[in-house]
Amino acid sequence: MAISPVNDRSFGDVTGRHSILVPMSQPSDPQPTAAGPRSYLLLGPPDILHDLLNDFAEDGWACSADRWQAVITRPAGDSGPDPGAWPAEVTLQGIRTDGHEAACREHLSPLE
Repeated sequence: MAISPVNDRSFGDVTGRHSILVPMSQPSDPQPTAAGPRSYLLLGPPDILHDLLNDFAEDGWACSADRWQAVITRPAGDSGPDPGAWPAEVTLQGIRTDGHEAACREHLSPLE
């Protein structure tokens, strides 16, 4: 069964309430900006992360770590494939595209 779009204004006029449907974007809406370089949010033992970060830093990647967490960001202009398999002890927690600093702020910040 397909759901037809509802005009929020006419729905509210009839029922006196607002529609729960979100209006579809219009052609005049701003287009999303191009994504930046990928940042990989990692979790793993500090000694293994340290070795991993050294390997990526040698290839020009931005690398930051704090205890069991690390962020590596590919160099600007590098649009190659995602890194292959991580060491078994390392878990990929997520990928961000808004820059190394923003990824570090999210992933390496202490929880309060």
